[in-house]
Amino acid sequence: MTDVPDVPDGAGRAGGKKPGGQERRTRLLGRIGTSLVLIGLVLFALVPFAEADNRAYEAAPTCPAGQRADGCRAVLPATVVDKDTDTGGKSVKYYLYLRETGGPAGGVHRVRLPDDEPVYDHVHRGDRVTATYWGDEIREVRAASGTQRAALSPVHDGRLPGTFAVVALAAGLGLLWFWWWMRYRPAPTGTKPSWKPGVGLVWGVLVVGCALPVMLLGADDIAAGLRFAAVAALVCVPLSVLLCWWGMRRVRRGVAKLVPVAPTGRRVLGAVVHGDVPYSRPGYSYLVVGDGPPVATPDPTGHVALAPLPASLTVRGVREPVVGDPPFALGGRGEYTVVIECEDDEREVLVFVGRKHAPRVLGALLPAGATRPVPTRRTTG
Repeated sequence: MTDVPDVPDGAGRAGGKKPGGQERRTRLLGRIGTSLVLIGLVLFALVPFAEADNRAYEAAPTCPAGQRADGCRAVLPATVVDKDTDTGGKSVKYYLYLRETGGPAGGVHRVRLPDDEPVYDHVHRGDRVTATYWGDEIREVRAASGTQRAALSPVHDGRLPGTFAVVALAAGLGLLWFWWWMRYRPAPTGTKPSWKPGVGLVWGVLVVGCALPVMLLGADDIAAGLRFAAVAALVCVPLSVLLCWWGMRRVRRGVAKLVPVAPTGRRVLGAVVHGDVPYSRPGYSYLVVGDGPPVATPDPTGHVALAPLPASLTVRGVREPVVGDPPFALGGRGEYTVVIECEDDEREVLVFVGRKHAPRVLGALLPAGATRPVPTRRTTG
């Protein structure tokens, strides 16, 4: 893993030069967010067309008794040939196999019902029921125990475009929220990053995670799916605020509780040294500790291209990353980066390390028996 710092924001903008890497990424996210919102609106416009067949079914009259014709709903007697269930994951699919009374011997229709009540559990092989046909498709089954509509595939109605419209809108609005905060409410350089820009991104992820499976697989029709999506969008607002605030608080409390641990043996840990010093080199993303003075290296085994850290390097404090720091992301999944502020001959040196390895790196940089330094104070963004 090699981390190379981006060009600092604002560097070289005089004379119409290109903006910094962070600003370019922010603009790209804004464009992607706008595109997703437009795609979502287009997909929503397709929902009425996808629902045209359902509207025609609802408005169609009933065919004359015992007859079938285009443009009307045929209500015909049928016999239950078989019934079956299909269990996949946490969902159960209920199927009835019906043959139209007086119809051809091989003319069996498989009808999926949304649940086991009030028809599926109360009918058996050989029972007579009434089936409502729309063309060649059974839309409704009526038995002595009640009437139940068939479960349609999302491909046959507005649930398919409606679901992906909600997904595109949620993702797009989340990106636009992040873009707006970064464009119009940027945190000053040197301040702690705010949790507020991430609220939109978390909200979008939560809404997509909730709405996608329910609308596509759980809702019986587009109206029920959209009602669920609207409720989910509202519920996810305070939840995303809480998650972002708690996540930032967790990082700051974790840094405040960090205690140095003296390395007990040679270890190669992921860490990046950044500063105007000869041992800060591109591609050097490891530190060898526990075998004399710490040594920077690009080698994950820690045996070649070694750059020792001098004894003049002293630790000033430990903090979380702030606005303006080089964008190094170290550590494993769910692990945040810790910044160890150092000084070498009045030159600032920053050591970036993942939270898991931070105690050992700090212990290697501090003199033997030294306690953890007080974190550098920063203004909250």
